[in-house]
Amino acid sequence: MNNKELKAFRDKVSEYLEENKQEMFSTLAKLIEVESVSGKRDLQSNKPFGDGPAKALEVAEEILHNFGFISQNHENYMVTFDFGGELSDKPELGIIVHLDIVPEGSGWTYEPFKLTVNEEEGKLYGRGSIDDKGPAVAVLYAVKAIRDSGIKLNKKVRIMLGSSEETGMEDLKYYSNKVGLPDKMLTPDSAFPVINVEKGVSHIIMLGSYNNKIDGAVIESVSGGTVINAVPDRAYAVIKGIEKSVIDSKISELPMNVRFIAEEVNGKIEITSYGQSAHGSLPELGENAITALLRLLKELPFDNGGAYDLVCELSRLFPYGEFHGESLDLFCEDDVSGKITEVYSLIDIRNGKYKGGMDIRFPVCTSLREIYSKLEKHLTKLGQTFVDNDAMEPHYVDENSDFIQTLLKSYSELTGLKGECLAEGGATYLHTTKMGVGFGAEFPGENNNMHGADEHIKISTFMNIARIYADVIYKLCAE
Repeated sequence: MNNKELKAFRDKVSEYLEENKQEMFSTLAKLIEVESVSGKRDLQSNKPFGDGPAKALEVAEEILHNFGFISQNHENYMVTFDFGGELSDKPELGIIVHLDIVPEGSGWTYEPFKLTVNEEEGKLYGRGSIDDKGPAVAVLYAVKAIRDSGIKLNKKVRIMLGSSEETGMEDLKYYSNKVGLPDKMLTPDSAFPVINVEKGVSHIIMLGSYNNKIDGAVIESVSGGTVINAVPDRAYAVIKGIEKSVIDSKISELPMNVRFIAEEVNGKIEITSYGQSAHGSLPELGENAITALLRLLKELPFDNGGAYDLVCELSRLFPYGEFHGESLDLFCEDDVSGKITEVYSLIDIRNGKYKGGMDIRFPVCTSLREIYSKLEKHLTKLGQTFVDNDAMEPHYVDENSDFIQTLLKSYSELTGLKGECLAEGGATYLHTTKMGVGFGAEFPGENNNMHGADEHIKISTFMNIARIYADVIYKLCAE
């Protein structure tokens, strides 16, 4: 294609998207209304990830039907549709998004399951608005803009709508085994410009026991966190044998950006810590309520033994304000993928039993084997065992390929921003694919409260995703 043809295409797409902006908002609103958190598996009812994700796929199919696209439902693991090329063609490009979400959490100003269009701020609020329902709708309208503008694609693009990205990506595993994947893959479930490196991921569950001391000044229970891949925004402790005034005094002394409330209930003290949630790959953007609570409990005058000894050791290994695993000897970094990150995200201590969870994102310079070796060295001292869920080694795609260079050129030309390859800690659908990369949805410098309260997407970002995706689909599939 020549520059004149490309400009004409871009003008058509931009005009179409602007004319249909309100319709795009309405389509997103339908998906935001679905509380598509993974739930109890029900294969008899064809709901492999529970009611919510299945409902999201149902709503998506209704949207696609109204658009005039012919979709295929793969047993409620994934919904796909193809556009362009011949019926028998293998897809030149695959674009995968997900319609499942993390739990609501707390601290919302807006209703999490209702799209709020704040024109004054230029933002769209709602759970899934940036991760990943908003980008999904933008991609759908990118394809719709191409079709409705009368532009033909000589090669096929396949759009894939998944339903369990947040809980292990079993939908992708199922689809890949049953159908297979295109060689070139994109997902707007990451960041711009292009994420060609994804850190390795390790979700560690720790199990242990302790002497359940019940007399004197003791910790009866500690709990906190809801999902393993997010900075926890709440944590709780029940204690006895220490005056509330002593606790309040210690709270005032500790230099932490976490709010504590201590209340007397039935002769005991219940302490709640209020932090700030953030994605597990970006712990520095959150305030860890669990590690803050451990720090507070460690500083209180409990009798030695029991849960207190365990809390002290946990606070030593997972200190408040530490993001890179130094206390576990995990720290490492490289020029390609940056520093390792570690989040202590789940805790339950009660009745002599302990369960904890942490999220680790590690660079190309290390491996799962090295991570396990270092964890074993420290955790076995506490009498703990650990298992790893959803473990993945790092992912890397050569930035000099024609595919990557096409993406960077479209991004740079349409935004005026520098096109470059970056690394990130978040593992996307494409982590285990051969030529899959993250391409959007967040722009440099944006913080959309992904996985946190008041999650949102800028209206300008929402529209730009559609423009950029239409551009790369055209470049990769029209020639």
